[in-house]
Amino acid sequence: MRPSTESSLTQWLAYIEGIHAQEIELGLARLRNVAARLLHRNRPAFVFTVAGTNGKGTTTAALAALSRAAGQSVGWYSSPHLFQFNERIQIDGQPISDTQLVLALSAVEAARGEISLSYFEFTTLAAFWLFQRAQLTVWVLEVGLGGRLDAVNIIDPDIAIITNIGLDHQDFLGPDRAAIGREKAGICRAQRPVVFGSDDLPDTVHALVEQLGARPYRLGHSHRVLGKRLLWQGGELDTGPICMPRANAVTALQAFSLSPFDLTPEQAGIGLASVRLAGRMQQRIYKGRAMVLDVGHNPHAAAYIASQLGPQKYHLIIGMVQDKDVSGFCAALLEVAQSINFITLVGPRGCSAEQLAIRSGAEGSRQFGSLALALARLERDCPGEPVFIGGSFYTVSAALTLLES
Repeated sequence: MRPSTESSLTQWLAYIEGIHAQEIELGLARLRNVAARLLHRNRPAFVFTVAGTNGKGTTTAALAALSRAAGQSVGWYSSPHLFQFNERIQIDGQPISDTQLVLALSAVEAARGEISLSYFEFTTLAAFWLFQRAQLTVWVLEVGLGGRLDAVNIIDPDIAIITNIGLDHQDFLGPDRAAIGREKAGICRAQRPVVFGSDDLPDTVHALVEQLGARPYRLGHSHRVLGKRLLWQGGELDTGPICMPRANAVTALQAFSLSPFDLTPEQAGIGLASVRLAGRMQQRIYKGRAMVLDVGHNPHAAAYIASQLGPQKYHLIIGMVQDKDVSGFCAALLEVAQSINFITLVGPRGCSAEQLAIRSGAEGSRQFGSLALALARLERDCPGEPVFIGGSFYTVSAALTLLES
C-alpha cells in the first residue's frame, strides 16, 4: 500500500525498500527524469562531492564543519547511518526530522510517476529536495557507491574530492583498483578542481582527470601532512585536538580553500576540532576494559585500523556482511590480534560466525551467535584486556547500543 504524508517514516522506508527489484542499480537516466520534475532548473548551492573507498564520511563531515565555521548554511548527505536513517540528511549539523523526511519522500513519490527508483535513488532525491527547499548555500555530498553512475552524480560538483582507492564493491565497480578508480573519478568535471586524498591512486584516475579536463590538486604537492602539521594552499595548522585521519583533514582543508568562502586557519582548526563521528576509531570503557570501535569493512580500512591500534594487541570481535573480503580484512588486522572472535550478523546480508571463520582462514578463531556472548566469554577468560569491535556498520551500531545501554 502506498503511504501518504500522514504515514510514519518507518512505513515510508519500508515502502521504498520494496518497490524496486534491485537493492542497487547503477545508472542515471531514470534518476534524471525524476529530478527534472522534482527539482528546480536553476543551479543549486556550492557543491562539494566526495568519492573514494574509505574516508568519505570523515571528509564530508570535515567539509560540512568548515562550511559552518565560515558562516554558511550547509546540507550534508552521507550514508549509511548507524542508528537512525535521519542521520544521512543533515542541515546545519542537525539530522532532518521525521516530518520533513516524510514530506520529501512524498514529493519524490509524486514526481516519479511510474519510474522505478532504488532505495538509495529515492532517498538521494529526497535529500536534494530538502536542501533546495531550505535554500542552503553549501551542499556536501557523499557518493554512495562508485561515482560515475552513482545517484549523487546527477548534481555537478563545484569541487570533487577523491579520498583513496581500494578494493570494495567489485561486483559493481570492477575487479581491480584500475577499474574502481576509473568509476570513482567519474565525479570530476571539466575545468573544475578535483582534490586527491591519497598519493597512491591508480593511473586510471589521473588519465580520466586529464581526459575530462579537470584541475587536479595532489596530496604531497598542493597539500600534505608534515608530522603533526597540515599544510595546504592558503595555510597551515597543527592537528592539536583534531580527531580524524590527517590525510582526510588536510584534503578537506585544501578543497575548502578553493571555494569562494573565507576562513582563517584558526577558524578552520576550531571547525575541524568539533567533528566527532560515531564509529570511527571510537573509544569506550566497558566494565573497566578499553574498547575501540570502527565501521571500516575492507582491507584498505583494516590496514589503517591496524596502524592506529598497534603496537598494542587487541581481542578482535568481528561481524561482517556477505559481500565483503573477509580474508583480506582479517589478514590486515592479524598483527594487532590477541585473539579473533567472529559474531553472527542477523539480517538478509548478514554472515554467520561460522562462515566468517571459514572465509577468513584464521586459525584458532572463536565463533559466537551474538556480540553479547562474545563479550561475556572475553570477560570470563581475559578480563580487562583491550578489545576492538568492527567489520560493519551493523556490528558497530549494535555494539554502541549495547555499550551505551
